[in-house]
Amino acid sequence: MTTTAAPVHSHLGELTVTEPGRGLRTIAAASRVYARLVTDSPLVTALSPARPRRCGGYEFDTTIDEIVDEAEDVRSLVLRRFDGAALPTWSPGAHIDVTTPSGSVRQYSLTGRPAAGERYGISVRRLPDGTASAEIHTLSRGDVLRVRGPRNAFPMAAAEHYLFVAAGIGITPIRSMIERAVAEGTPWTLYYHGRSRASLPFVTELQQMALHSHGHVIIRTDDVDRFPIPADIVGLGTGSSAMYVCGPAALSRRLREEAARSTAVREFHTELFAPAPVVDGTAFAMKLDRSGDTIEVGAQETALDALRRVRPDQPFSCRQGFCGACVVGLVGGRVEHRDRVLSGTERESSLTLCVSRGAVDGEVLVLDL
Repeated sequence: MTTTAAPVHSHLGELTVTEPGRGLRTIAAASRVYARLVTDSPLVTALSPARPRRCGGYEFDTTIDEIVDEAEDVRSLVLRRFDGAALPTWSPGAHIDVTTPSGSVRQYSLTGRPAAGERYGISVRRLPDGTASAEIHTLSRGDVLRVRGPRNAFPMAAAEHYLFVAAGIGITPIRSMIERAVAEGTPWTLYYHGRSRASLPFVTELQQMALHSHGHVIIRTDDVDRFPIPADIVGLGTGSSAMYVCGPAALSRRLREEAARSTAVREFHTELFAPAPVVDGTAFAMKLDRSGDTIEVGAQETALDALRRVRPDQPFSCRQGFCGACVVGLVGGRVEHRDRVLSGTERESSLTLCVSRGAVDGEVLVLDL
């Protein structure tokens, strides 16, 4: 899937919200230190052109080994490392950052059965206004894609029963979770919704997995069944179900609200297709310390979007506060930190432009730019 993914993990009822652990923050901090050391090294600079900040995992070139048209406007790519080495291992829910030949960077979930090996699989839906997805649909076998990762912000926890919900291309991370559930013999139910049957990838494969495991697949489409009914979907839970949702923000929000009222679901996890809208934002101003420019940030606008009006090449990736690609230094001002990547110490001298904001009305944030 195209995932600029920031999952929201909630344990319902008497359980509590799960925040990113110290280990994730430590790994992210170490990755950023490593990135600075590597990108600042004259030797590495000579050997490799400068790239946007490396934020986690590995970075390497892959070549397209196979292309499969899965469904209407959905194409799968099978990738191998260009140098022939083994690919980094991954777990269900993981994604990679893909840099297209033109330089666009997008996140795509890894599909299939997680394992160390020679190939990665991604599936990309061509969007009407998607420049990167349109470009990927023009590629051929042998073309090269730069890959960073894998990284997992949508991890799969152990459960007695899984209730999976996928909307359209949201099936990509869910499919790898189903593969894991099948391998472990855990009962599972998939509610899979799309515009039409022709638009849904992997239907036959998923139904076969259900036949040969403790699984159940429910297919619904807008053209036949109309829109999803959250209460009916949540009602598929068993009372001990872990619910995993990948789809539009509006659907995920309605399902989370319904799950919170229900006893059918024990815990709730979601990954969004795109950045969530700014909530409870207030307007503020940023000053670029080196240039002296002042930029106004609207109440419903992110600092990243405002900055990119004057600096369109400002690096970013996930746009949801978990990858660290858009982190910049902070010279002055107080910040309302909304990210999930910076440690407490790092927050004293930096901020994540895609989600964080000015914390004090009328106070200007001064950035090290």
